Amino acid sequence: MANNLPRWACVALSIFSISLPALAVDNYKEFRRDHWDFEVNANYFYSEANYPASGGGSQSLVSGNSYSLIDTSFGTRYVPKRNWSILGWGTISNAESKDSVATRSNSSISEAAVGFDFLMYSDAFQLIPEVIAVMPFEEVNPASDTVLNSEGVFEVRSRLIAQKDFGTLRGYGWLGFNYRGSGRSFLMPWGVGAQMKLQRLRLGAELFGYQSVSDDTTDVTEALRTSYINSVNAGSMKFYSVKPNLMDSQLYATWLISPKLSVQANGGMTLTGSNSAAGFHVGGFIRYSFDMSEGYSEPDYVPPVENPVPNYRSNMYEESDLSSEKKVRRFKEQTSDGVDQNLFKPRPTAPKKRPRVDDELQQQLDDTEFQIELKSNKKKRR
Repeated sequence: MANNLPRWACVALSIFSISLPALAVDNYKEFRRDHWDFEVNANYFYSEANYPASGGGSQSLVSGNSYSLIDTSFGTRYVPKRNWSILGWGTISNAESKDSVATRSNSSISEAAVGFDFLMYSDAFQLIPEVIAVMPFEEVNPASDTVLNSEGVFEVRSRLIAQKDFGTLRGYGWLGFNYRGSGRSFLMPWGVGAQMKLQRLRLGAELFGYQSVSDDTTDVTEALRTSYINSVNAGSMKFYSVKPNLMDSQLYATWLISPKLSVQANGGMTLTGSNSAAGFHVGGFIRYSFDMSEGYSEPDYVPPVENPVPNYRSNMYEESDLSSEKKVRRFKEQTSDGVDQNLFKPRPTAPKKRPRVDDELQQQLDDTEFQIELKSNKKKRR
């Protein structure tokens, strides 16, 4: 790939390649439950010098030699709870070295990683431990003629991040320990950073690096390793060097295009070190994020309405002032429901017809006659 594209195209590719961040690359962490991020990011590194073992300033590679590397990573981070997350990524690396003899290139899947982080403390500030295991897909072979595009050893990267949100400004820093296999020296990564939050923009700066905290115990001597670096890497100590130390820097800007999409551009340069490559780097990403809970989110909480009357009474009661010191509750019927209340009023009934006087007199005569007949029948029977 590097043989087919000019250098300016490689730089442009690294800045604008799509990248949705697995927050393993985010040094300021956020935890939002059921939040899922995806990332494809790219970083371009170019070097024409090394920091020697004695430290101090950089020294140019011999004969105008150069080394370049493009890393493209695809990653994800998922937050199942409000205080921890899982993450992982895979990286495709393309390296190119140029010396007076030949131009070498190597493109391959260089590594894969899986890890987790969790919010251990959150009060005056936040403390977040992070542990990541890195598995290489291509090991270093000193007998080969292949330019190196990764360290090529198993690593366990751990660090403790401290961060604080001050509103418009965020501050953060970290300190860690990196275990490296195959007899490589162990590293202590460190870093500090600050970020300014604007409406749709995040501006930040970071100073970071690592120190070797142990000796190399590999069977390959330092002289053989240096010879291999000179032959395949054009002399660049980007990888495979003995007890490397480095201080690096970075500026970045992140645009929040929408709640689901964000884009970042970043760049920086190495400042000092020993047994490591000196150069500059540029990169960027595009991030897609979404919440898994969007389809089943709970309804908003509705606070209970305070009842102005005792529980055993209805709200159809209202208060009316009888005096400045005493109140009485009177029943008030609620009729404002849009229904015609006249439908519920009783219908008037016709008054009962009073009997006429003649009718009453005739009834009395009939009753008297009946009584007389009844008494007469009784006497006859006797």
